[in-house]
Amino acid sequence: METGRNVIVIGAGLGGLSAAISLVQQGYRVTIHERNDKIGGKLNVLEAEGYTFDLGPSILTLPHIFGRLFERSGRRMEDYIPIRPVRPHWRNFFEDGTVVDLDPDPDRMAEEARKVGEDPENVRRFLKYSAELYDLVNEGYFEQGLDTARDFRRFYGLGKFLRFDLLRTMHGGAARFLKTRHMRDVFDYFIKYVGSSAFHAPAFMNCMAT
Repeated sequence: METGRNVIVIGAGLGGLSAAISLVQQGYRVTIHERNDKIGGKLNVLEAEGYTFDLGPSILTLPHIFGRLFERSGRRMEDYIPIRPVRPHWRNFFEDGTVVDLDPDPDRMAEEARKVGEDPENVRRFLKYSAELYDLVNEGYFEQGLDTARDFRRFYGLGKFLRFDLLRTMHGGAARFLKTRHMRDVFDYFIKYVGSSAFHAPAFMNCMAT
């Protein structure tokens, strides 16, 4: 049912398209404005002088969130977007010749730590910490759409809110568990996908490792 209200969405990347679809599902009339010749944002290719360049995205996180968007429209995402997991997720090459794979299996990831002299138990403890942060973030941010510190405090209560490891940076949170530079660099890299630095981003962003 239409609400009779019009909405303009600027940009037809994944975020803009998702927002537009959600608004249509709620009954809004939506117009999308995109300056480029193609929709999709960085989910695109560039063809020039006989070469084809993949513009990204290089990873797809939280596919179940996108799946819900399709479900609310009575569709199945897998009918439109086949997703094939890649293992390892990616391979880290260091200047000293060391190669460390990022694997979704915690035990395999822990064993990768042996390559750089890291105690595998350190990685297991870090991944447990990451999973706990993810559960916290998922409960409020992803499921409820909370967006401000005030919203978070009100939703979680003071005790639970403090579990976000608020006094540390992302790097500082990881360094509590990971003792080698190689392994810290592996997990610090995640934040690059949102354009930040592990030395500035808050520790709860370590949830990205889960």
